[in-house]
Amino acid sequence: MFAERLKVLRAEKGLTQVELADMLGVSKGTVGMWETGKRMPSFETLDELTSIFDRRMDYILGYSNDTTSPNPTEEDIEQLGTWLVEDDYTEIVYSFLRLDHYGQEAVESLIRAETRRCKDQGTLKSRDEFQALVKVNVVVEEE
Repeated sequence: MFAERLKVLRAEKGLTQVELADMLGVSKGTVGMWETGKRMPSFETLDELTSIFDRRMDYILGYSNDTTSPNPTEEDIEQLGTWLVEDDYTEIVYSFLRLDHYGQEAVESLIRAETRRCKDQGTLKSRDEFQALVKVNVVVEEE
């Protein structure tokens, strides 16, 4: 399957075997052997092919029909960042909820003090800069 995929991808890109070989630093004969299924490229070369053809390695190898790019889009990166921030804040909320009354009071006191400090220094961020959705379910155990 790799041999056929490579031929198709090379043709779609408008590359000759010589041009692809030059891009990869291999001989035309090597590319020809790949395209006839007589040899397989190294992992490093496969990785280069993902960049050249903007396809995932599993697609190039013929294990998948997923033609999406292996490179994340700006939207993918933004979503990943959102998930990481959400995970961080979720962990902070869980940590806070696990504290006893004294610990929660101490954290709240620290937040109030830091809010005043930032407000006095003019560094307090506006609420308009944030969007928050917080849902907390407290499980009460019956005795």
